[in-house]
Amino acid sequence: MGVLPYWDRDMDVDIASWVSYSLDFAPVSINSMYSEQLRSIAAFALEVGSEFLYLKSLRSGRVGTLFPDHLIDPERDGGGRLGFSMVFGYSSVMETLTHLLAQAVPGLKAGLTLCGVWDRFMLLDECKVIALASENPFFDEEPFLNMLTEVLQKAAGKNSFAAFFAERFGYRRGAISYETDDVTQLAISQLLFDFELEETRKIVGPLPQVALEGIFRGTQEDSFA
Repeated sequence: MGVLPYWDRDMDVDIASWVSYSLDFAPVSINSMYSEQLRSIAAFALEVGSEFLYLKSLRSGRVGTLFPDHLIDPERDGGGRLGFSMVFGYSSVMETLTHLLAQAVPGLKAGLTLCGVWDRFMLLDECKVIALASENPFFDEEPFLNMLTEVLQKAAGKNSFAAFFAERFGYRRGAISYETDDVTQLAISQLLFDFELEETRKIVGPLPQVALEGIFRGTQEDSFA
């Protein structure tokens, strides 16, 4: 098991029909249409084996690599949304970094979940993701994004060229599912969760799943089932 708990719901993301999902030739540069900081986050995420998928907040609306339509045409998103959420593709390095960041930022939680990527009624992919969410509907994202950029830059180092090759030759997305975890530990954790015995909680610590934040609920584009 890793350091992050699991959200208690799976996630569905509905992308525009013209978005190239399985082979993306602009997983970094597309984000520069919104901000240089978002482009940097996308580049550094690839360097640590992850991928910046999207950000949703009151200030930014819904933007990110999976939503280039909203980056190109901000009015398409229909305005800002209360709360803050951010989703990355899974990697062990990113899991460790987001765990540390969530501990350092008040009101921010991070967890793992299974994300289904849909084009209308067609399931394109299912992958394991890291989802960050704030309990505060007016969460100030700027300090967190500055901290995230700095931490990712230090973790990425100077010797990797994943972002360059992804831009030059295209980034082929591959699903990382729950099967990457130790299935025995997952089964034990689920049994403990189902029992919900007070004695068990006292012995092994917090439950292996955490309640999903309310800001993720209620939209087709990024709903939890």
